[in-house]
Amino acid sequence: MTKKQSKTPDTIRIGKIIESHRKALSLKKSARQFFIDDRAKNNLLPFEWISEKSLANIENGYNLPSLVTLKLLSVALEIEFIDLIKEIQDHIQINES
Repeated sequence: MTKKQSKTPDTIRIGKIIESHRKALSLKKSARQFFIDDRAKNNLLPFEWISEKSLANIENGYNLPSLVTLKLLSVALEIEFIDLIKEIQDHIQINES
């Protein structure tokens, strides 16, 4: 289980972008669990691809999704992965050592 991190302006913005795309799908219900189940029922992703708590933590800005999770989200949101990356790239902090 991923531990919730502190919100930052960047993680909040990334979460809002993802939430906006989820709600724009105009599914019958906007609930996160409905979205997760619907994506699996429509054979876009396997069941258990993400938990409701994980999605909530991402959308609420507590967790920065990994690249693998971003890829799964792009499939679920029915948008190109590269387009999602371009949309959030200004909010991703890169640590250069």
